[in-house]
Amino acid sequence: MEKLIIAAALACQPGHRLVDWSDRLPAGTYAAEFTITVNPYYTRVLIYRPGHPEEVRRCCGDRPISTVRVPITDGRFCVGRSQPQMTYNVRLALKPDLAL
Repeated sequence: MEKLIIAAALACQPGHRLVDWSDRLPAGTYAAEFTITVNPYYTRVLIYRPGHPEEVRRCCGDRPISTVRVPITDGRFCVGRSQPQMTYNVRLALKPDLAL
């Protein structure tokens, strides 16, 4: 069990948070839209699949709210922020037939 926790923690870049929504996603969902709100407006949020930081999706370049489409594989995501003092809110909108 300890090895599983360590492997999950290493899947995301240092300072990024692992979010597991696998129990909330219905089968057959291939993509999701994240609606992200940031404060202050000039900060950014990063979302990517664990273990794949090269597939990062950036959000909210000089906008307080933005929508990001992300492919779903197993329902786990890494979420990072550009500044430690910033606040953000992520909402998930499922669209089963959404094409990337």
